[in-house]
Amino acid sequence: MLKDIGERLFTLIPVLLAVSLITFVLGSMSSGDTARTLAEKKYDRPTYEQIEKIRTEMGFDRPVLVRYVSWLEDALRGNLGFSYSNDKPVVDEIVQYFPKTLQLSLLALLFLIIISFTLGISSAVFSGSLIDKISRIYCFWSVSMPEFWFGLILLYIFGARLGLISVLGGNSMKFPIIPALTMSLCSGGIYVRLIRTNMEEVLNKGYIRAARAKGVSEYKIITKHALKNAMLPVINKLGIGFGSLLAGSAIIESIFSWNGLGNLALESVKLKDYPVVQGYVLFMAVLMVLINLTVDIICGIIDPRLKNV
Repeated sequence: MLKDIGERLFTLIPVLLAVSLITFVLGSMSSGDTARTLAEKKYDRPTYEQIEKIRTEMGFDRPVLVRYVSWLEDALRGNLGFSYSNDKPVVDEIVQYFPKTLQLSLLALLFLIIISFTLGISSAVFSGSLIDKISRIYCFWSVSMPEFWFGLILLYIFGARLGLISVLGGNSMKFPIIPALTMSLCSGGIYVRLIRTNMEEVLNKGYIRAARAKGVSEYKIITKHALKNAMLPVINKLGIGFGSLLAGSAIIESIFSWNGLGNLALESVKLKDYPVVQGYVLFMAVLMVLINLTVDIICGIIDPRLKNV
């Protein structure tokens, strides 16, 4: 097990290096003079000498690869630089805003599990029924509806029309129920279909038919036999889905003005605050790698057959 974990981590190192390099290079190639921008924040009317002084102090006059290596060395020590906007350490910014993103993603995952399992199991058990037709319609809607558009619709309904949430969001929203529902409803279709397919496959197995022939109740067949075997492959997908919720929450956070890490990253892109953007991308990449690795380990422990899934 430890050897397998070590091999997985070793193969993921090039991925993280590639992600960090691409992010750094794209930030360096973006339009605008970062040295001038920083000088204008420090001085009312910066002179050419003042701009060049900041350019030298920040290392902007060095080649991109040299700056990347220097940044990577600092990143390995836990130093991701300082924000151009407020001079705070990027690590402190991540620590401050990530709990909000984690809260939103965990709540969205909870809603996702409830919706997916309820519709997926019901549509498999009652195949061809009204609930199955509703499930099919929902799955089609889920993969077709853009998340940001659905978020704007819910913001208009619950905010502008019903007044249940503030249109501005932010600190006035204690629990991100509506943003979490937006994320889960727009993501649930894939999992509903996966659960339904797995349940139907298991319910047609020989041992299930044998249990029915012995007079075992349908409730016991579903809960004690079919559900366990059908849900094991879903665990892996849900783990990956949780990582996607964390990394893909930026748009929803921005729509509902939820002060999470994703919203911070979008604002940093607008302000050309590249240290924060680079730190965000690297942090999310590491987080995704760790989540996927953890899920693979858990699935391998529960059922060794899933190691190669």
